[in-house]
Amino acid sequence: MERLRRKIEAVLSTYTGRWGVVVVNHTTGDRLELNPGMVFPAASMIKVPIMYEIMRQAAAGMISLEETLGVTSGITTGGAGILKELRPGLTLTVRELVTLMIILSDNTATNMLIDLAGMDNVNNTMTGLGLKSTVLRRRMMDFDAARAGLENGISAADLALLLAQVLDSTMLPPAYGAMMLDILKRQQINDKLPFFLPEETVIAHKTGTLPGVEHDAGILFLPDGPYTICVLSADLTANYLGLQLVANIGKIVYNHLYLKEE
Repeated sequence: MERLRRKIEAVLSTYTGRWGVVVVNHTTGDRLELNPGMVFPAASMIKVPIMYEIMRQAAAGMISLEETLGVTSGITTGGAGILKELRPGLTLTVRELVTLMIILSDNTATNMLIDLAGMDNVNNTMTGLGLKSTVLRRRMMDFDAARAGLENGISAADLALLLAQVLDSTMLPPAYGAMMLDILKRQQINDKLPFFLPEETVIAHKTGTLPGVEHDAGILFLPDGPYTICVLSADLTANYLGLQLVANIGKIVYNHLYLKEE
């Protein structure tokens, strides 16, 4: 992947900020890594570990994906999502909350699932999977906690490892990995890695955004097999630059791997 590395480094050299990039060929095991262990504010990338822990607990019989939870006015929060716009008292299954958390990045659904799963359980499971930098310290939109230093953290290497578990889990029954992949494939926020890709391209991914932070990570399905692509960026002078950066890297990776551009 040396030629691909040079192409990505050329793009990165035109931006300011910091970044972590990991690209993995799941068929051959070849890897491209740039600052893989650098820790970033997780933003909504932390929702992938939360989803995984919910599925782990469901597989263990600790919770049911068909259990229903009520969306009360006291639990709704701002930021991304649709639940804050709907009537109080709405009931949704855990499966539906996971879906909203991923495909619309719904923060209310996320906080409900954090309460259900437990922060410590999310963190302990991620540690058990070998993730070194991923930590859930606060609920979504809790900026007081963030200012107090309780920020959620993640790295590109951790995301690549977690997505490998989603793709080919050694810890969960295959049906749960397939369910997570299906949800990630239905992502509706497609302004980064898939932005320049043909509409028929299949990519199972999750995005994240905070002021000065733009992330996207997922699994790109090509005819010769799946590839993980994780691009994290922070300390951006403007968020639109991060959108451009991640979208351009998505295009470069796709053109190199699928169109075989030199």
